[in-house]
Amino acid sequence: MQTLSVNGTDIAWLDVGRGPPLVCVHGSLCDFRVWSPVLGPLSKRHRVIALSLRHFFPEHWDGHGDTYSIAQHVADVIGFIEQLDAGPVDLMGHSRGGHISFRVAQRRPDLLSKLILAEPGGELDASLDPAAQPGPSRLAARVAVLTPPSPPDTRPRVPFRRAPPPRVLPPEWCTRRGARCGSPPDLARG
Repeated sequence: MQTLSVNGTDIAWLDVGRGPPLVCVHGSLCDFRVWSPVLGPLSKRHRVIALSLRHFFPEHWDGHGDTYSIAQHVADVIGFIEQLDAGPVDLMGHSRGGHISFRVAQRRPDLLSKLILAEPGGELDASLDPAAQPGPSRLAARVAVLTPPSPPDTRPRVPFRRAPPPRVLPPEWCTRRGARCGSPPDLARG
């Protein structure tokens, strides 16, 4: 494991293999170790660089501060790739890392030769798009126009009914294993 100082924090990373550089960005619930099962196969054709985002293992974070954000992670990945000085890289991201990778490509396409997204997640934060206009999403408005309205629900409604009280077994059945006997107050006590 190596570290590279980027935007005031040390980014931990692994570097395995030879060939065109492939930078791997993990998702929210992982760190660079999530790429371990594929390092061998990928490193046969690539220099695989798996990094851990700010505030992820091996770093310990107390949860304070405003540096855990998509925008900060995007800036960190851009700074990391710039400092690698390996020329344009293939960038692969999974989940949150996919969203971050997409935003890196959006901001700095000159740093990339290829973008690979696996189940990209993340919030579409308007603050990441300098051209974003406040107000309702234009995409949501277009989808609403193209989506036909749902037909009204005409199924009959079934009234809610409470379950009957538990049945109390007669005392002569109390010899059976697991049987509970007594009056309802006795059953309520457990």
